[in-house]
Amino acid sequence: MITARAWGLSPADEAQVMRALRFRYFKWDTYGGGRCLVLPEFMILSQQAHQEVVAAVEGLHRALDRFVRRVQGDSEALARLGIPAPLHPLIAAEQDGAPTLGRYDLFLTDDGRWMVSEFNDDVPGGFNEAAGLPALLGDPGDGLEWHAELRERFLDAFRDYDAVALFYATAYAEDLQHMLILERWLAEAGHRTVRASPAHLERGWRRPRVLGTPIDAAFRFYPGEWMPRLPNFATWLRLGPGIPQMNPLRHLARQSKTMFAIWRQSRLDPEDRALVERHCPITMPFDGQQVPLLRVERECWVLKRAFGRMGDAVVLGSLATEREWEETIALAQKAPADWCVQECFAVRAIPFAQGPMYPAVGAYVVNGRFAGYYSRAAARPLITHEAYHVATLVQAA
Repeated sequence: MITARAWGLSPADEAQVMRALRFRYFKWDTYGGGRCLVLPEFMILSQQAHQEVVAAVEGLHRALDRFVRRVQGDSEALARLGIPAPLHPLIAAEQDGAPTLGRYDLFLTDDGRWMVSEFNDDVPGGFNEAAGLPALLGDPGDGLEWHAELRERFLDAFRDYDAVALFYATAYAEDLQHMLILERWLAEAGHRTVRASPAHLERGWRRPRVLGTPIDAAFRFYPGEWMPRLPNFATWLRLGPGIPQMNPLRHLARQSKTMFAIWRQSRLDPEDRALVERHCPITMPFDGQQVPLLRVERECWVLKRAFGRMGDAVVLGSLATEREWEETIALAQKAPADWCVQECFAVRAIPFAQGPMYPAVGAYVVNGRFAGYYSRAAARPLITHEAYHVATLVQAA
């Protein structure tokens, strides 16, 4: 279902691709920890695997929509998801119809299942390399094809809005690089844009304003759980629900790792229950009574904080030292509502040129439709900021 193949470029041509990725597509962090984090290989999906991935992510998106509609106005459920209380009234007041973007990272297991350990539905990234490498590497030939529809789907989602604010954490260059590629796409399609911190939102005449510019919609690349810290959070409470924003803050309910446990416990229709059981690992809210089991069966479990980024609050018992595992249990015991326990599943390793690695096939979903790939691979079955990006191809039908 998944194979790997080298780009087949000379060292000089490979270096040229990397340079163009940095300077034409703003992928400034191609290096990390002293090594290039863009692997000069393709990950190739069979046509069957591609169809399974598309069906899974589009089906999960619809099921998540139904789940969020049920909990959006339920403050108790939002609290169980770890969503800060000041956000509850804002989330409850948000209207349907906002443009949406998610990325679901799927792992192929040893027994042939596609598993999703979490949903990147708040501020997913990876746009630069997802769009840049297909353009730079060109026709792959050999009956292979790109699926790189992200730009097209993104622009279609904003087609009805003229002025678009691009909100991001302005202290981070890696966030700015994402905004620059989106700003280019929007400008090429005739939109006006303004890049800013969400702290720059203010009330204007008839329309919200950002740095003096009236806006019609927004793209948010600023973690939702940080929003209550903003100096203008009161302005967000008044104006936020009326701004068509990719993504709406209710997507925090999809982003929360504890969502899996609450989702399984809720009343699901047969179709949604089948999806959850097929693609989602068993997950439970953390409870101090689980500690003896977690110590005895450490390799069977994963501890996760409700909100973490790039694997920074994900600890696999099978990879952690005893000390690391005990320290994580202690953290969870101090704030049990912020943590969950998830079953560990066996990810299938794939041979790459530098040895076997564990891939995560990332699939974008824009307004409910598959929109291309952003895949990564790592030497351990844990995807973090140190994982390699791997350009993804599909065998033609």
